[in-house]
Amino acid sequence: MEQMNSLTPKEAQRRLLLAYKDGNIGEFAEFLVCPFLNPIEQRDERNRRKLHPLLVIGIVLVLLAAGTLIFFSF
Repeated sequence: MEQMNSLTPKEAQRRLLLAYKDGNIGEFAEFLVCPFLNPIEQRDERNRRKLHPLLVIGIVLVLLAAGTLIFFSF
């Protein structure tokens, strides 16, 4: 069985810098929105950003809960 080697902190930092050197994020707003985007297909045919499916489901559930609350309150 092959023995696994552990990384030193310097080696890990070097590998991370190498992996993310081209990952410049232009605007701060784009940085905040980035986790909510679809990681597979981030652009549609009109070159607009697609939302993550879990975010869409979450918004629908919140709207449904708010509608139910309003309906049964009045």
